[in-house]
Amino acid sequence: MLCRRLTRPSLWVLVILLFSVILSPVSMYGEGKLDLDKNKGTSLPLQQAQTLNAATERLYRYVLEGNTEKALQEIKQIETVFESSSFQGLTKVEGVHVLAECIVEVKEATAQAQLHPEQWLNASAKLRLAVDSLSHPRQPLWLQYYKVVSEDLNAMQKTLVANNRQALKQAYDSLQGHYELIRPSVVIQREPYEVRTIDSWLSYAGGLSSSGTSETVDIRSMLEQGEELLNELFGKKKDESAFASLSEFNLPWRGTIFGGIFILVILIYVGYRKYRGEQDRIRKVPPRS
Repeated sequence: MLCRRLTRPSLWVLVILLFSVILSPVSMYGEGKLDLDKNKGTSLPLQQAQTLNAATERLYRYVLEGNTEKALQEIKQIETVFESSSFQGLTKVEGVHVLAECIVEVKEATAQAQLHPEQWLNASAKLRLAVDSLSHPRQPLWLQYYKVVSEDLNAMQKTLVANNRQALKQAYDSLQGHYELIRPSVVIQREPYEVRTIDSWLSYAGGLSSSGTSETVDIRSMLEQGEELLNELFGKKKDESAFASLSEFNLPWRGTIFGGIFILVILIYVGYRKYRGEQDRIRKVPPRS
């Protein structure tokens, strides 16, 4: 079994992931059912997105259980649903393309699940968020990442005040990692120019954060621009603080609880991956003679 190959921290993450699934009963998706009722007989793409969403939920459960055989069977079902569906009106060509990429990524990660279980979890979580953005266009889970990325941006601002360039780079890496998890969802729901703008800003921010010679005034300007872009990306007002409370989202309580736990799980997982990477780098350093 896959679980036997995971270390103790990984098993702890797995327990939390399973807990999040327990707190996501079918009734939580009452929002989606209401959407279908409102569009009954007129929105086939939404119904197909709901079918795809149900399949990705089952896949996610199998991934958490470490059941590669069931996961592979579900991936085939997901491919069948995807190939026979039309998401016209729910997303653009770019959204369909990125969704296909997510499915391929999960398929490849499943083939290497025994060797890289963390990547398997990451790929399945990314796909689940992406499909959720299709099936719940008004209240997608990825919007709950607003507070998470805002705190990353806030951490970057604090390091600027403390003149700690190493901490600035670490805060940026955290921001980039969190954005990569929701990027497919962003591509599906936002305009292409918005995605390009965010991608360009992240690239620019990464360059400034990595360079030890960047001017403070340039970094401060970059962070101010980032705050404005985040507000626009998540549907906030331009003059609204990027550090608003998550409760400002008008989400149903079941969705809020599940979304919070789901995001917490992914954050723990990403943090664990960074920890594993640091430990691997330490082990690769040869001992002093």
